[in-house]
Amino acid sequence: MDKIKNKVLCSTGTIIGRLNNFDYNLIPEYKNKIKCNGFEFIIEPFWNSEEEINKIISSLLPFNINFITLHLDKHIGDMISKNESGDVDGALRIFELNCRAASELGAKMLVLHLWGGHDSDKNIGVNIKVYADLLDIAGKYNLILTVENVVCNTYNALTHMKKLYETYGNNMKFTVDIRHAEFHKMLKETCEADFLWENNLVPHFHIADYKGEYMDWSKLRPVLPPGDGDVDFDYLSGFLKKINYAGSFTLEAAGAMTETGINFEKLNKNLDFIYNRLC
Repeated sequence: MDKIKNKVLCSTGTIIGRLNNFDYNLIPEYKNKIKCNGFEFIIEPFWNSEEEINKIISSLLPFNINFITLHLDKHIGDMISKNESGDVDGALRIFELNCRAASELGAKMLVLHLWGGHDSDKNIGVNIKVYADLLDIAGKYNLILTVENVVCNTYNALTHMKKLYETYGNNMKFTVDIRHAEFHKMLKETCEADFLWENNLVPHFHIADYKGEYMDWSKLRPVLPPGDGDVDFDYLSGFLKKINYAGSFTLEAAGAMTETGINFEKLNKNLDFIYNRLC
């Protein structure tokens, strides 16, 4: 598994959630049952106090869990998009708390929803401007900051990614979420966006599936495991081989969390899908 050029990660969102009260103390118990190269730790919005971040770090650090990426609180982008009094300052405070958690837990890469929520990308210029501050904070912690191609209300993620690249050049890095690309029916267009691949701007992918029509918000949930929706994984696999992609993938959906625990057989089957089809 470790000899492959691509790392396959498992999102902590596949093993902790509403059904087990988002209990991050379960991660050390579960980690050895999961066949992956490491984990992407998701920061939930109700953890964003100094006290709670300190508790998370002190609880997980002794177990030497291989956290490779950290998914920042998704509300950061919501707050920037909303842009009411105090929102941007609040987003920057939460962002720095998350960066400290990533640094202390050993993660090297961050995944950011730069826009999101009801307001999403209607004032995208604000989001793009604030990114300079986020990039500076991440740099203080020696973290690679990536922007995810999050679904949009007004335009589409690829338009914003191009503008971010034009603004920040090769300081930009992106996480390409396959489900989000399929939601906008832009998987092939994203793969054909030469600026992303010629400049090595995509070190990371999120892997899940989507089954529905163009921008059908009712079909965005539940998040489907890979192979259960409309994503053309044969096309994606061929594209990745063509460009000799060397980066990482995170499984974001497995359908493995139940009222009685985690179905590790199902979880590992979905991780095997990534190893066998995309690596």
